[in-house]
Amino acid sequence: MIDIGANLTDKSFQNDLREVIERAVQENLERIVVTGTNVPKSREAAMISKRYPDYLAFTAGVHPHHADEVSDGWLDKIAELAEQGAVAIGETGLDYFRNFSTRANQRNVFQAQLELASRLRMPVFVHDRDSKGEVLEMLKDFATTDVVVHCFTGDGGLLDAYLDIGCYIGITGWICDPRRGKELVDIVNRIPDDRLMLETDSPYLMPKNISPKPSTRRNEPMNLKYVRTKVAQARRRDEGHINEVTTNNARRFFRLAESSHE
Repeated sequence: MIDIGANLTDKSFQNDLREVIERAVQENLERIVVTGTNVPKSREAAMISKRYPDYLAFTAGVHPHHADEVSDGWLDKIAELAEQGAVAIGETGLDYFRNFSTRANQRNVFQAQLELASRLRMPVFVHDRDSKGEVLEMLKDFATTDVVVHCFTGDGGLLDAYLDIGCYIGITGWICDPRRGKELVDIVNRIPDDRLMLETDSPYLMPKNISPKPSTRRNEPMNLKYVRTKVAQARRRDEGHINEVTTNNARRFFRLAESSHE
């Protein structure tokens, strides 16, 4: 398995990152992709990944929550990190649920990163929450490389629309929530095998199918197996099959070599 989205730069991991990685290895995770969410966090993701070069990879980008914070030269700094080994541009996109940044700035920062990814011929790690189709339309207008819509929580119509333009879809512990994830359980089988990927979005979205219930609210990559279990159940496939196809997709999308930790 490959966890395609873990926020290991979060402060909750600062004291035990080595142990978090060791637990992921013990659960047979082949690789973890550490997500960059602004310029400083992207730099931190790069530094962490260089400490574990055979196990961690990183993305570089500006999340919509941070679109109001960008300063002159921010895109050049993301480009520099891309040249230092980032495996995707992002996390970028639109978030009209929180609106921590103005919608105009979110759109501008998103478009700039899509154009950068096109220039560098790099895949894009995309966030879409409550954009009402705006992310989809911007991808149609500006994306020319592979896209993964990470932590997909939309409805069947939006899922079909993303698949129609060739997007990969990242599934998190959202699918394990009996209330919020019910619709996702019903539609996840629409995702073709060659477009499905798994992620934890650590430290968020603790899978609710963990038994006994964990004593902490902090999610971590070792819990990816619970997402795999729920996806396998919903798609009526065995977990080995889900493991194989999602791992192969992540390797192809992020251009990762097979890891010795497999």
